[in-house]
Amino acid sequence: MLDKLRTLVLTDDPNQALRMSRHLAALTATFFFTLASAYFSYSNMLKTTEVQLLDLNLIFWAGLLSITFLIRSGINQNFPDPSLTMVQMVWCALYILVLIYLLNEWRSIAIMPYFGLLSFGFFRLNFKQFLGITFFSVIGYLVVTIYIYVNEPLRIHVDKELVQTFCFAMTCLVMVYTGSAVNKLRTGFRERNEQLAEALRLNTRLATTDDLTGLYTRRYLMNMLANQKALSEREDGDFVILFADLDHFKHINDSFGHYIGDVVLKDFADILRMSIREIDYASRFGGEEFVVLLVKTEIEQAQKVAERIRHGLEHFNFSDVAPGLHVTVSIGIANYNQYKSIQETLMTADNRMYKAKEQGRNRIVSE
Repeated sequence: MLDKLRTLVLTDDPNQALRMSRHLAALTATFFFTLASAYFSYSNMLKTTEVQLLDLNLIFWAGLLSITFLIRSGINQNFPDPSLTMVQMVWCALYILVLIYLLNEWRSIAIMPYFGLLSFGFFRLNFKQFLGITFFSVIGYLVVTIYIYVNEPLRIHVDKELVQTFCFAMTCLVMVYTGSAVNKLRTGFRERNEQLAEALRLNTRLATTDDLTGLYTRRYLMNMLANQKALSEREDGDFVILFADLDHFKHINDSFGHYIGDVVLKDFADILRMSIREIDYASRFGGEEFVVLLVKTEIEQAQKVAERIRHGLEHFNFSDVAPGLHVTVSIGIANYNQYKSIQETLMTADNRMYKAKEQGRNRIVSE
């Protein structure tokens, strides 16, 4: 029940959920300040009636709830800053400025929420944005003070207000420095995390795929064989191993060079990929030896796959890289259910591959 409610409020998108949770935290803090404004009115600390204050709060909360709708509906993702941080902070700053104007000799009280407001930008705003919202807040406070002094001089003590404005500006500058430093650290951590994630992806790729052919490595295939063994025993299924070895590969290297030999290996890897399904696994077992794991497959189906591979290589045109080059492959086939052992199945497929070579190469042996 709680999970459903959480999903309903925050959505199941992790990024959107984080934005929504931060927004709700800001709404909670603002709600308490709205209650404070009601207390100010009750205590006759405001230059306004209760009805006017109610209208002000309704307008303010209508703006906040509009932002809530934008985030919850996903429309916010069309904006440069999906968190709408600056929009929320400017809107709240305007609300505080109005209350500062309405307060009588207690204007310094309304300065305090600014510091809470600025702290919400620590993890989202860069230096320019933080400086901008701070400048807006300080200048706004100064403009309100001047306006009251010019139009309602009896409501203000100039010396006191100047000291308050100076202290407010200095404190905001300290927060700008702190906020930009926090943001810089956050950005640095994010970049380092991205670099670590990229290094992990690279290491994973190097550990699981062959550098030359892009096929799976021998170690990775053995892990997949172990997984397939457990799955087959649980579901009473079967899988087949194809053991393939390129014919006369040493002669190819000696006659055409190792570069051409690498081209042959890569082209054969492409043939393997095109000949099997997405759920199957093709690996370079070592040198010119390749092993293919055919998942949930019977011997008859495996023979068709092996023939597709054999035929594909036999008729592959290498004339663009080595005129006169003709490559074939010998393949041995064995299914797991016949032996109930990965090692025995591999050895049987390997032995049958050698039988294919003894029988003249460029052929398939499955029994």
